[in-house]
Amino acid sequence: MIPAEIDRRARWVLDSIGASDVGFGDDVPYNADAWERVDRGERPEGDDIAEGFFHLARVEEKTPGPRDEHGRFRAEWSSLDPLDPPLERLRRRLGVVSAGGPRFRVALTHDVDSLWRWTRIGLRGAAARLKQNVRHARLGPAMREATGLATAPLHLARGTDPNWRFEQIVAEERRHGATGSTFYVIASHHDPHDGAAPETYSRLRPRLVETLLGAGAEVGLHGSYSAADDPVRLAAEKQKLEALTGPIAGHRYHYLRVDPHRNLAPLAAAGLRYDTTLGFPDAVGFRAGIARPFRPWSFERDEPLDLVEIPLAAMDATLADERYLGLAAKRAEPQLMRLLDWAAEYGGAFAVLWHPDRFDPATSAGWDSLYSRLLAGVQERGGSCVPAAELVSSHST
Repeated sequence: MIPAEIDRRARWVLDSIGASDVGFGDDVPYNADAWERVDRGERPEGDDIAEGFFHLARVEEKTPGPRDEHGRFRAEWSSLDPLDPPLERLRRRLGVVSAGGPRFRVALTHDVDSLWRWTRIGLRGAAARLKQNVRHARLGPAMREATGLATAPLHLARGTDPNWRFEQIVAEERRHGATGSTFYVIASHHDPHDGAAPETYSRLRPRLVETLLGAGAEVGLHGSYSAADDPVRLAAEKQKLEALTGPIAGHRYHYLRVDPHRNLAPLAAAGLRYDTTLGFPDAVGFRAGIARPFRPWSFERDEPLDLVEIPLAAMDATLADERYLGLAAKRAEPQLMRLLDWAAEYGGAFAVLWHPDRFDPATSAGWDSLYSRLLAGVQERGGSCVPAAELVSSHST
C-alpha cells in the first residue's frame, strides 16, 4: 500500500514532466526505502521518482548547509549536474513526447539593476576602478573604463546614457525572430545592494516603464534585496510598480536570493503568477533538475504552490564575474552553445538573463555581441525566443 502522502508527491513529479498517464506503483515501481531516505534529507537510490522528487522539491536545500554571503545555495554544494537534469532523463526514459511547435523555448529576460551609469557616484566609481586596474596592470578593464569615462561628457551633454539601451535591446531581439522579452524593474531601494543611485532610479522609473511598454516588452517585478526576507515589503513593491504598469504577472529576486522553502510562497500570496529566480549564481544549468516550467512544492502545505517557476538556465554575470566563472565573452560562448545544443536535442523551456548594462558597444567587452549570437543560436537550432509570461502561457509538456 502506497501512503497517500508519497502518492501525492510522486504524482506531482510525474505531472511536472508531462507523464500524467503513467501509473505510480504500476508503470513505475514504488520503493519505500528510497522515499524514507528522502524524508531524512538524503538523495535516494534505486527509485527514479523518489530521486526526481528529491531534486524538484529541492530537498538538499531544505536541510541546514552552506550558503554564500547573500544566503544563496550554490552549484558547488549540489549533488546534481546542472547540465544533466535528472527529471529530463526520467522524462525520456518514460517516453514522454512534447507537443508540436518549436523544439525548445527560451524566455529572454533582463534585470534592470543599474538604470543610469553616469550619475555622480557612477563617475566616481568608474574613476576608482580605472585607477585600480592601472595599478594592477589589468590593461583590458583599464581601457574599457577609460573609454567609458571619455564618452561620459558627450552623454552628459546629450542627456543620454550607455545603460539606457532598452529600445535597442528589444529591436535586436526582434531582428532575430523573438516575439519579445521581459525586463524586471526594481520598485524600491532599501539596501546598498539594490544600487548606488536610488534617487536617479526613482526619478527615471516612470520613464523606464513607459519606454519598455512602448517597445512592446513585458515588465515584471525585481524584488529588492531585502524583500527576499520580508513578504510585506515584497507586496508593497508589487503594488508600487503596478501603479505604473498595471497588473504584473512575473518576478525575479534581486541577486537571485531565492530560497524555495522560504520565499516562493510569498510570491503566490502577493498574486504573482510566475517567478524565474531559481538558477545557480555560479553555474549554467538547471537548479531543480528540470528544464521546463513547473509548480514548486510546498512542504508546509504538502502540495504544489499556485505559482509557476521558470528555470533560470544562464546569466551573463555567472559567466563574466570573477566571483563566479570569470570568463571573457569569447570563452563563455561555448558554454552557452552547449546549453543550446542540449536544448535542441532534448527540448525544454527556460530563461536566460542578460543585464541591460552589458549592451554598450564601447565598454561591453563583447557581451553585447555574444547576446546577439545567443539569439541567433536559438533560431538556428529551431528554438523560439519569447517573453517570460508568454512562455508560461504557451508551455505544454
